[in-house]
Amino acid sequence: MDMNLVRTFVTVYQQNSFTRAADLLNISQPAVSMSIRRLESELGVTLFVKEGRGIAPTAKAVELAEKMQQGIQIIDSALNGNRKHTVCCVEGVSHLAPQRDDIIYKTPPFEQHVIFEQLRSQQIDLALDTTTRKDSAFAIVPLRKEEIVVIAREGHPRISADFLTSDAFFAENHIVYRATREGRRFLDLFALEPLKPRQERVEVYNQASMVLNVCDSDSIGVVFKSIAQKWAKRLGLNVYETPFACSPVPIQMIYHKRMENDEAHKRLRELIRAEMSDKA
Repeated sequence: MDMNLVRTFVTVYQQNSFTRAADLLNISQPAVSMSIRRLESELGVTLFVKEGRGIAPTAKAVELAEKMQQGIQIIDSALNGNRKHTVCCVEGVSHLAPQRDDIIYKTPPFEQHVIFEQLRSQQIDLALDTTTRKDSAFAIVPLRKEEIVVIAREGHPRISADFLTSDAFFAENHIVYRATREGRRFLDLFALEPLKPRQERVEVYNQASMVLNVCDSDSIGVVFKSIAQKWAKRLGLNVYETPFACSPVPIQMIYHKRMENDEAHKRLRELIRAEMSDKA
């Protein structure tokens, strides 16, 4: 029996919908319908009947689904025993991610839609990033929130070690992130008020480069609070609250719903949630 037919049947049964099953399997709805008809023909039974605007499994479908789900789990566990997972992780929280031989971390691409394309095509297993995108084929699970803080080197000639005023912030030279989202700079995305123009001196790609550039210059920058807390003492940095209101940055765990019941993937999600969530 073709395992693809079995997987399609189990997915339709779990979702109770040809449309949702097609989204999860990343195939067309007609392809799902054809697979179910082929399986019904091979087995000589009816698996689903119309019920209102939806479908309902027959008694035979319920019986088969319970056995086939167990079989798929056994096969997947055997195939994934030594599986390595590829995770796109936004660099600002990578220091919090679990470090294991079976997890490979990649930096997310600049264009957010590429992350979803890579998840859909199974180039990556999971992403840890910030997104406002909605797509029924993907699970987007809140993981943690990161506060934005300002950093400056200790002994800065113009900034007090104790506090940072709004005037002082905008008067200084700034190190900024080259990457943008929705055509806007990182800080502008999360500031709750319009920001005045800043004197941009250096562009960097990530928060590690940000802290290294700030500690070696009189320019200032912004990073996640957890990054600042990790490196402030080691690199001689002062850390300040932003002198204007900023919303915290939501970090989300993003994955394709086809992996919802994959045992190895579930363990990966549980491990990341245990070590990286706000409640960890």
